[in-house]
Amino acid sequence: MQNQADQDSKSLAEVLSAAATELQHAYDRGLRLESAILALVSRNPTGTPDDLNELQHLDMVLQHVSAVGEFLAVIASSPKDPEAIAAAIRGITLGDVRDRLSGASDAGRTNGGELDLLDREDAA
Repeated sequence: MQNQADQDSKSLAEVLSAAATELQHAYDRGLRLESAILALVSRNPTGTPDDLNELQHLDMVLQHVSAVGEFLAVIASSPKDPEAIAAAIRGITLGDVRDRLSGASDAGRTNGGELDLLDREDAA
């Protein structure tokens, strides 16, 4: 029985690690996109301040992806250890992400709506 549990744990750890790696790739690509957009804006500065403010949403998405990826990478080494998972959650610096991953019932719903589109299943 223990052998099967070790195999299940290993496969879960592998999945978590792979997911963390994929999120890191998405984060890296997002940084490249952000740099490209900033380069375009600097060459054509006719945009409004609102346009630049919209870029902050991209930065927030990148921070979110990075936080979740780092969390998954940490728990991949101990996917069935509640203490390790709790410590990984406490290590998340983005409060809304930390709260949602910890299971807070209304986390993210009072953040001014900035990340609500990421959380809503009915968003188009």
